[in-house]
Amino acid sequence: MNRVLVVGALVLGCRDGRPHETGADRAGSAVRPAVVVPALPPSPDGDEELRVLDREIELHRSDPRFVGTTIRELLDRAAIRGDAADYQDALERSQQWVERAPTDLAAWKARAITLGRVHRFAAAREALDKAKRLTADVTEWDDIAATLDEATGQLAASAAYRERRAKAAPNSTNLTRWAASLALAGRFDDAIALIPRAAAELRDPSPITIAWLYFQWGRLYELRGEIGAARQFYEAAHARLPGSLEPLVHLAQTMLATGGDPRAVVADALTTNPHPELLALAGRIDEARAAWERYLRVLPEAFADHAARFYLGPGNDPKRARMLADANLSNRATADARALAVEAALAGGDPQAACGVAGPLATGIRAHQVLAWKAFAACGRSADADRLARTLGIR
Repeated sequence: MNRVLVVGALVLGCRDGRPHETGADRAGSAVRPAVVVPALPPSPDGDEELRVLDREIELHRSDPRFVGTTIRELLDRAAIRGDAADYQDALERSQQWVERAPTDLAAWKARAITLGRVHRFAAAREALDKAKRLTADVTEWDDIAATLDEATGQLAASAAYRERRAKAAPNSTNLTRWAASLALAGRFDDAIALIPRAAAELRDPSPITIAWLYFQWGRLYELRGEIGAARQFYEAAHARLPGSLEPLVHLAQTMLATGGDPRAVVADALTTNPHPELLALAGRIDEARAAWERYLRVLPEAFADHAARFYLGPGNDPKRARMLADANLSNRATADARALAVEAALAGGDPQAACGVAGPLATGIRAHQVLAWKAFAACGRSADADRLARTLGIR
């Protein structure tokens, strides 16, 4: 297949499960007319592309010669559909591979990537260390290291790497990943300025690649608080790959935020994918709760953040949300994980705990600054709250 496997390492993938509050904080920004979404070349039918991926997995999974290919394909499908079973299968196969071939560089790279995808970051770094000892060629593992750094909040080195890669090989994927790293640093204008360049460099007509690009570009606008613009990108991503979960979830949420009705698109998706995110969006809360608990039993690190967001919202269980949010923050000290922990502590009626972790958010992106302000105001840090209020223009 002519498919670039870029669905992993989603630097600006689905992070906290809903549009950031920035859009609501800026008057009118949630409904601001969007910029024009770049027109990308025609691509094959997205549903058929996923059926081809299904067939490839079935063809390769029983042949030990294709273990690396099977793991990559399982991780691709898991990233697209969000199925915990595919992540589990990839985990088991990568473990068996390194046990069979303990000096195989490819096996340890696959193991590190797979562990990273399910948020077992300490184990992923151990596997990466094994890979490093098997080669002196830094290019064999530097992208994996940068992805792990991004996923765990260690942004300085990964940002420098993304910039170097984009300048050395300015293809659409590298430019978009550089844009994502700029957005993580709050440099939204610089990030968005890279979109036309990335669009012009596209050489892969795969709907998987094109949907990934549209989704990542939409996240740049969503993080900047321009929800109307983000919605248009998510619509474009969904049109190319209707079976992809994250663009669809973000599309539904931005439709709600801009006065749309996502019920039809969610109902259609549920006919083939009973994912807990979709069940919650459809208002089937008991089913969503049961589904999230099934996911958490098998891969707790991978789904702690999304499940916590569910329990903060329609799941209506602040205690469960806080337990998951705290576990997520312990596992990955990112700004989004910190923000989620602050929200959960505030929802659980513990403003002192919220203030205990909110400090670094005060110098982050606007949405995180707003959250820090709320925490400071709630726990009695009036001077800190007042300083942030002035910065944010809150009256």
